[in-house]
Amino acid sequence: MAEGHPNKSIVKIMNKLFLAIEPSPHVRSLLAEYVPKVQEKLSRQGMRWVSPEKWHVTLGFIGDEQPHVVIDSIQELLQSQSEVALSLRGISGFPDLKRPGVLFLNVVSDNISTLRTAVEGVCEPNEGEFTPHLTLSRMKPASTKLGHKLRDFMHSGAKIEDAEWLATEVVLFNSLPDGSYEALHRFKLNQQ
Repeated sequence: MAEGHPNKSIVKIMNKLFLAIEPSPHVRSLLAEYVPKVQEKLSRQGMRWVSPEKWHVTLGFIGDEQPHVVIDSIQELLQSQSEVALSLRGISGFPDLKRPGVLFLNVVSDNISTLRTAVEGVCEPNEGEFTPHLTLSRMKPASTKLGHKLRDFMHSGAKIEDAEWLATEVVLFNSLPDGSYEALHRFKLNQQ
């Protein structure tokens, strides 16, 4: 209870911090052309598509920390890290292709795992293996019908072309209660 106000409780605003890499403007424009094709073939009732301003590749979740507490630590962990070349490849689904609940594009990179390892000290433990990806949509519950459509779409050969970029920074984001993301700090990576 708040002191002096016996009927009012103190509401703590929780932070939902995470570290991510944003696509370049060029890749965003390619995604803007590609995603409607995916939506046309795979949309189902109950599916929530990620809005373009929220497209990112997550490196790790930090959770409920005060940003000023973690920024210096993250800066120190990233100070020796170089820019990262990434490319988007084929579409896939979590937890598996038979009954996906999440549609995503695979991210291919020679050194993103090194970047992920560098920030592990401030991130929550990762459940399972780190799989770099860019989420396109979420659906609850997961769907076997979506799995059939996804496998057909994968075999159709429809894929995003030339979606490659050089990530020059890592962004500390906070997930806000309205579902939007707020960029709190941008950490520059060393030029190769």
